[in-house]
Amino acid sequence: MKKFIITFFSLVLLLSSTASGKNCNYDEFKCKEESGLTPTYSRFFSQITGTNFIAERIAQSIIKKNIKKTVGGDFSVRLKSYSTKDMKAGRFKSFEIKGKHINIDSIYLSEFKMRTLCDFNYISLDKDWNMTIVDDVPLIFDITITQDDLNKTMESKEYKRLLSDINLLGAGIFTVESSSMKIKDDKIYYIMNIAIPFVRGTQEVAICAELEAVNGDIKFVDVELLNKNFMLKSHKLSTILNYINPLDFSVKILENKDARLNINNVLIIDNKILVDGSVVLLKDIIRE
Repeated sequence: MKKFIITFFSLVLLLSSTASGKNCNYDEFKCKEESGLTPTYSRFFSQITGTNFIAERIAQSIIKKNIKKTVGGDFSVRLKSYSTKDMKAGRFKSFEIKGKHINIDSIYLSEFKMRTLCDFNYISLDKDWNMTIVDDVPLIFDITITQDDLNKTMESKEYKRLLSDINLLGAGIFTVESSSMKIKDDKIYYIMNIAIPFVRGTQEVAICAELEAVNGDIKFVDVELLNKNFMLKSHKLSTILNYINPLDFSVKILENKDARLNINNVLIIDNKILVDGSVVLLKDIIRE
């Protein structure tokens, strides 16, 4: 059971964290009917004797311990199973994980919640502990990101690499020396300090934009340059801003070639960015 729980957690939170497939709408997903479960009397016995309850608590404890090895933050885990035998076989009712003050590879999130969408889920393990997702496993998630989260994420090496790419593209025209984000009056502002050849010092460029879920991604739209004396066409500005979009960069921790990610909504409420969407772990994936 321990191997199953650790493998499942890794799949959900970590391996789903680096889906090239888009447009996954969980509203259209049809859950599979229960199949292959132990007999009703066996499940009933597991419930009344308390063995299933104990197994769930042990599994939850193992998951939380495993989280601490790889992810910073405070987590709670809830796993619901049919019986101890079904859990060992990889069949379970639901899985939910909640977290606060999260740090995953220098990507910061204030709150994170993910849970399975269906009431029956099946992830099979063979004798060599290879795992197969027998049917697609859809999950839905909610993320809360603050201004402080974004600015700390923008200090990561991976994000600074994006700025380096922009500087190569803008070679001879400008260089982005530093950048930061502000959220004020439920609006988002991207501020860059730009160095221009033959001009002493740096120039602060402030950009205001709206947020929108577009084809499953988070995009800056209605981009407005607040520095009227800085000459850059709006469509080019929008392209640059979305290339170095720290929000989309942050949510991409839920992406992987073996999962499909879709952002359904993105809103700014009380100066916090709220994102919700879905991840589907694709069937017939085998891992050692």
